[in-house]
Amino acid sequence: MRKYTYIFVDVEATLIRGKQNIIEIGAIKWLPDGTIEEFSQLIQPYKFRKLNAHIQKLTGISTEELLRAPSIKEVMPKFIKWCEGNSILVAFGEFDRKVLEDELLRLNVGLDFLYPFVDFQQKYMIENKLKEQPSLSKLLEKYEIETNIQHRALADAISLFNIFKEINGDLLIEKQQTNEFGLILSEFRQQEDEYDLYLTYVVGEIASSGSVDIHSVQTINKQLAYETKEEQREIAEGVTETVQRTIIHPSSEVEVFLKNIISDLEHKVLITRSGLKQLSKINRLHNAVFPKLEAMTLQQILYTEEAVNEFTLNSQTIPLYETKLYSLLKRYEANIVGEFEKRLLFQKEEIHI
Repeated sequence: MRKYTYIFVDVEATLIRGKQNIIEIGAIKWLPDGTIEEFSQLIQPYKFRKLNAHIQKLTGISTEELLRAPSIKEVMPKFIKWCEGNSILVAFGEFDRKVLEDELLRLNVGLDFLYPFVDFQQKYMIENKLKEQPSLSKLLEKYEIETNIQHRALADAISLFNIFKEINGDLLIEKQQTNEFGLILSEFRQQEDEYDLYLTYVVGEIASSGSVDIHSVQTINKQLAYETKEEQREIAEGVTETVQRTIIHPSSEVEVFLKNIISDLEHKVLITRSGLKQLSKINRLHNAVFPKLEAMTLQQILYTEEAVNEFTLNSQTIPLYETKLYSLLKRYEANIVGEFEKRLLFQKEEIHI
């Protein structure tokens, strides 16, 4: 018998005044004895008037249905109570956790019941070494699973549940658990005659005591030469414009540094400042291709831009910067350990007396 109850959750949301608002929650509870329970509820967003036409078409939910639905304040306590127990929430993609967290924070409701929360899309991509995000429908087709309509919360939760069972999702989650991480920080600035590049790689792990241990910090600083060329670009038939293109010349030492990082990251969690997109220009320049990894950002871990900015070089010498990183990672170790636990990546060992 399984130790945990799995709750497969999906939310439908619409953008109102610049914020995602939940309009439907659907969930399947899979208890250790194999019993299955369902939760499904439409939700009327705060100050709601009319549902976006695209969302109506996508989900089949109407404005009239939402106007008759209870508010998030009424629904969320019922959902929290329904989720109670030794449970793991599972969603397909990072969207559901983010929207649920934002809604609960707006309601000033505690988030503890949400965790651990597993992004099964990411787990699947890591296991199968995928770079493109697979859709639920593609996986249903691949595993020949018959299903109900898509883009309704309960239907998508059921689809995820069926995929999870088909590929032994609980074993996949366990296989990818790790207490090790690699943190990559970069600063890439254009100067008058060159680009100034700093890359720092920190290797650490979560100790059994729940503290963060730092094993190594390496920084490379290189100046990359560049040149600017004028080119003609056609913007319409028979019409061209002159554009300037900057060509940056790579560094063989940076290429080696990046490829050593990629090799070392196997079975580690990758932490970056705000995602690999920030590193994309440097990676492309040096033919560095990162595999799909469990990834988190300092923005997710630290919550505030002020805290994230503490990890900036700010014209310090490399020795001083690396010393500061040791200190910062110890200061924020509770945040780091917390995010590992929220994702079911690491569980503290039980102490028996």
